[in-house]
Amino acid sequence: MLKRRAVLAGAAGWTIVGASAVRAQAWPSQPIKIVVPYIPGGATDTAGRIVAEKMGALLGQQVIVENRGGGNTIIGMELVAKSKPDGHTLLLGTTTLATNAALGLKQPYDPLKDFQPISTVADIPDMIAVNKNVPVRNYAEFVEWVNKQPEKVRYGTSGVGNQPHLWGELFRARTGLKMENVAYKGVADTLRDVMGGHVPVIIDVVLPTGNHVAAGRMTGIVVASAQRSTICPDVPTVAEIGMKDMESAVFYGVVAPAGVPRPIVDRLNGLVQQIIKDPEVIKKYNDLGFFMTGSTPEAYLEKLKFETERWSRVVKDNNIKVEG
Repeated sequence: MLKRRAVLAGAAGWTIVGASAVRAQAWPSQPIKIVVPYIPGGATDTAGRIVAEKMGALLGQQVIVENRGGGNTIIGMELVAKSKPDGHTLLLGTTTLATNAALGLKQPYDPLKDFQPISTVADIPDMIAVNKNVPVRNYAEFVEWVNKQPEKVRYGTSGVGNQPHLWGELFRARTGLKMENVAYKGVADTLRDVMGGHVPVIIDVVLPTGNHVAAGRMTGIVVASAQRSTICPDVPTVAEIGMKDMESAVFYGVVAPAGVPRPIVDRLNGLVQQIIKDPEVIKKYNDLGFFMTGSTPEAYLEKLKFETERWSRVVKDNNIKVEG
């Protein structure tokens, strides 16, 4: 009797595995949709379309981008979290998978349980730049200048609670510099006021800020990456100034709903690895200020956990609150 039960159990297990393998072989059986949780036209949208175009070419299947902006990316992410887990609906995941949770925003899903990470794709690092009339040309002079100011030095960001703002608060705490955030409603307004001299410092990602540094309209102080940016290669990295632990970036990756069969997850991961190694893709991403990354699904999940814990501490320590 026991032997018969063992045989039946083994047969049931092989049935599950076999069904999963069959589904993977049949995938994709229809067009694939990559949800970008932002409106069309920005760097995130462009990044998603590059992935979609190359994935479609590799699969010989249509891969479309669907923009679902709003709600600090929650609208688009909810759509994917609640989609059928068959590998035909994907998300271009961003740092908000970690920061929304860190900020305590109400989300109709659990970002660490209701998604299946596939692979990271690229990072766009944070950076610090100053108005060109600020009398500093490097990080050491920047620190000296800040310490000489009678009041807190204001730094502009494109919004309360976004990733550059959180990194700015971490940087301030790490260095002990007396700085305070001035939050705008977008990077265009921030850049306008910094270049106009109304606010001396900006903390943002390297695009578009790095373009203005490269053009001589601002002075770059530091980039929060391990290697120098292709956008503003004259600006040193945090590693070069002795703060490797301050590496920080807005990061992108491909994510699926939880429950996608492992064979499909593995196929998707393999596709992403091919895409991020393609010379044409690398050039397009470099032109946008991105560094290519790539990972296993497990490493991507660990990154999400680390970033969520990291920014949760910053939010708590600085009593950062946002609506939502």
